[in-house]
Order: sequence, then structure tokens, then C-alpha cells
Amino acid sequence: MPTISRVAEDRVDTLVDVYAQAFFDDPVFSWIFPDPERRAEANRRFFTVIVESTFAGGGLALQIEDFSAASLFYPPSVLPTAQDHADVLARLEKELDDQAERAVAFMNLLNDNHPRNLPPHLYGTYLSAVPGQQGKGLGTRLKMAQFALADGADAGVYGEASCLRNLALYERLGQIRLGEAITLEGGPSLYPIWRPQASKRAGKS
Repeated sequence: MPTISRVAEDRVDTLVDVYAQAFFDDPVFSWIFPDPERRAEANRRFFTVIVESTFAGGGLALQIEDFSAASLFYPPSVLPTAQDHADVLARLEKELDDQAERAVAFMNLLNDNHPRNLPPHLYGTYLSAVPGQQGKGLGTRLKMAQFALADGADAGVYGEASCLRNLALYERLGQIRLGEAITLEGGPSLYPIWRPQASKRAGKS
């Protein structure tokens, strides 16, 4: 059975490679970067900013099967601050130049729709397998690893599914829809998902 391991900060480039490939045909990133000839490089620039800022803000990453799949998240004790968000937007505008507008709109939409009244929770931001490794259960194992970390802190798990297929998978794993879909202007929707903390699932007060 492949082993899940934590990604060291000196493997940022490798992690960026995973996400740049994995999200190339994703409906959300096809909207953010509509020109397919420029999307690969734009994805790399976008995810370089996201991965570096996540690590700098105390976030973590896990990988499985020699970086066949990876998950990026903020643990329950650490969530991005308003200043973290502003810093990410500034970096995206600098790195993406004329391709920054939709990336910034996307990040603002996620930030504005992240519920402020949730109990302590792990925030899962990006989880995917590279092309050719999807459908093998690697993402499921990474998601379950997130659940285990959250349960250890009696925390919930929040995230956004970027398509209905991913939403169906997360629902099968025990997460539930939370509120309305988040719809990009003239583009696809994302679906907020939630898994209550262990004490709530056990029916405890």
C-alpha cells in the first residue's frame, strides 16, 4: 500500500508540477485561464504563489505514490488571515500580469464565501491526482488522511469541490453540501462542503 508522506518545503516545485498538470482541464481553471496555449505556464505561476503562501502561513501538504497525487490544506490551528489573503492577491497580480484578473476574482470569491461562523476546522484547498493516476483512489486516501488529522483535533473539515464529480466523491466520503454553490461570473460553480467534528458526529454536546 503506498505511503502518504508530508511534503517538505524544499519540494515546492514538485508540488506545483502536480497541480499545474492536475488542474489543466479543470472547469474552474479553464475559466480562470481560458487560453489553453498559455494555461500550463499560468497554472504554474498561480500554484507557485499558492503553495509558497500556504507553507509561509503554516499550511501543510501531503503526497502519495511519488507525487502521483497531493493535497494542500491549512490545519485546524492555522487559517489564512486577511493580510495573508491580501498578500496572495498582490503576488498573483505581479506574477500573472494580464492573466491576473480572473485569478484574483476567483480567490476573492472563495475568501468572501468562506463561512465565518464555523467551529475550528481544517481547510482543504487543493487536492488532486496527476493525469493517468486519477480514479485509482489516491485522492480518497489523501482526503481520509485529512479527516484523521481533523478528528485528532476534534475539528471539522471545510473545502470547495470544483466540479460535480468531485462533489459526489466527497459526499460518499461523508462530507455534506454547505450553503449555496459559489458561481464564477459567466463560468462554472464550486460547491462548499463540510464534515462536522468527531464529537458532533458522535452526537455529543
